[in-house]
Amino acid sequence: MSQQQVLLITTEDRGAVEITQLVNDIVSQDKENSALCHVFVTHTSASLMITGNEDLDVLSDIEDYFQGIVKDGNPKYRHNNEGKFDMSGHIRSILTGESKTIPIQEGQLALGKFQGLFLYEHRAGKNNRKLIVTLS
Repeated sequence: MSQQQVLLITTEDRGAVEITQLVNDIVSQDKENSALCHVFVTHTSASLMITGNEDLDVLSDIEDYFQGIVKDGNPKYRHNNEGKFDMSGHIRSILTGESKTIPIQEGQLALGKFQGLFLYEHRAGKNNRKLIVTLS
């Protein structure tokens, strides 16, 4: 039997927000001892990623990389309804993905020693993001 919970997260600007502990809090409440945790973000300009959480430079380097390959305000983009970061946000989301499925071991996400689960905000400014966490 699977169960779901919604996580609402407010982001302050473009970049990654670690959500490992928030999701582990949901996993730890699971009375059925599920084997898998699936997390899905319901937005087209935010995504999920698993990456190193031991050094903040990892996140800075990822953002620098994306700034280099997916530039805001590219004049070739036709879609720019909400600003110069609109289409670049959609492309970044496609590249990094909208969901992750992670095994559960000993009542928590079975991530590696230096791995973390991150919500990656691709838009500037304050944004409210909805994530659906499914345990099965």
